[in-house]
Amino acid sequence: MKSLRIIAILILLSFGFSKNQSKVKITNKSEVTIKGKSNVNSFECKYNSEFIENDLHVSITRNNSKMLLEGAKIDIKSTGFDCAHKMITKDFKSILKAEEYPHIVINVRELIIVKDNISAKLNVKIAGIEKEYMVPVAYNQNNGNVKGQLKLNIKDFKLKSPKKLLGMVVVNDNVEISFNLFLQY
Repeated sequence: MKSLRIIAILILLSFGFSKNQSKVKITNKSEVTIKGKSNVNSFECKYNSEFIENDLHVSITRNNSKMLLEGAKIDIKSTGFDCAHKMITKDFKSILKAEEYPHIVINVRELIIVKDNISAKLNVKIAGIEKEYMVPVAYNQNNGNVKGQLKLNIKDFKLKSPKKLLGMVVVNDNVEISFNLFLQY
């Protein structure tokens, strides 16, 4: 029986699997911004950096060009955004159903590395609805910086954009989430 376990471990190691645990801290230098448009104007909502700091205990399993992640789950407070205009901020929080769903959850499940290109497979949960996305990211080893942009349609999360002035001002359903995260290991 013991020899079977040793053989199983050797087979797994020969396929390039390795697993380790890491403690990762997302620092408050990080930025998350959501950009959108209406038929009249554009808007930008920035996440309050005081809410950003997260300590994550991440388990990483490597398999050649893939890194499978467990525990890389980021909670973003739905009420933590400021759109630089009180009414837009209020509407934005209403779109997110912030009172009913206080967190947006981003779960980074996998990193795929091909030459100098990195893509992150992640699940995004907004207002109780979860969707999977593949996002190209840039990583700077020198300062632990991860940057990327995720484009999504709010209808995918069964959210409705507000209409103002008797329907004359309509917010576009497509938004862009930009993230600029600074990590400490």
